[in-house]
Amino acid sequence: MNRSQLSRRLPTAVALAIAATLIYTAHVSVASTTLKTATTDDKTASIGVPSGWVLAKGLNGFVYVKGPNGEKINLGVIVLAKNGPSESANPGGEVAFSLPYSASLKDKFTTILLKGAEKMGSPTPQITFASQSPTKLPMCARFLGGWTAGEQSQKFVAVICSLKPDYLGLYKNIVFMAQVPSNLATKDRPVVGQIVESYRVTPAMFKKMLAAYTPLPPAGASGGAMPVMAPYQDPTNSDCFDYNVIRESPPWEVPMHCGGLQPG
Repeated sequence: MNRSQLSRRLPTAVALAIAATLIYTAHVSVASTTLKTATTDDKTASIGVPSGWVLAKGLNGFVYVKGPNGEKINLGVIVLAKNGPSESANPGGEVAFSLPYSASLKDKFTTILLKGAEKMGSPTPQITFASQSPTKLPMCARFLGGWTAGEQSQKFVAVICSLKPDYLGLYKNIVFMAQVPSNLATKDRPVVGQIVESYRVTPAMFKKMLAAYTPLPPAGASGGAMPVMAPYQDPTNSDCFDYNVIRESPPWEVPMHCGGLQPG
């Protein structure tokens, strides 16, 4: 598979966030690290990994990269939730948790971290947030923070996008996250940014990731017309999502059909 077939450049905004805010120090210029492209077995995504790092898992646009010192990069993680009252027990099946869709992105992200630790049998992490930044679409936000669990202490940068519930009340949360041991944040900053920026997903897989979990029923079966959204408000419009959320392009670079000023 050539690079043109893996053309959708999902997490540039995530890479910039990592490069700019993973640690609380001034920018330090560091020479580029050589990356070797690794592709998922199903050919839906690829990512560059330096020597000593490995693509540990990958499927359906998701990649999990591990570093030699406990670094973890998870990109394109889809966590399914049920739009309903918060429950202590998992709803079961592929649904990871139940939480009102109206809950804040911070609450959703926190729940994802806690449920993830519970599923892995890990100690409950104590999570702290240093900042939360909005993106151009209200269903996404960027977080900077850290967590501790026992003797472990990590810093993270993450972007979470919470897509609207389908007609059965299930909604996807898509997470892009990089986390490193706190004592390695300065050292790992440049290489983590390079790894994240190299992430690619096929356009077809990208659209599938953003599609509703439950396909719409036949016309008329839902009992009413579906709301009409402008392309730049519709998270299933991959081009506009890429411009407005992932890359956060300025208006003069965004085509008009995505709410920008560029003809097209």
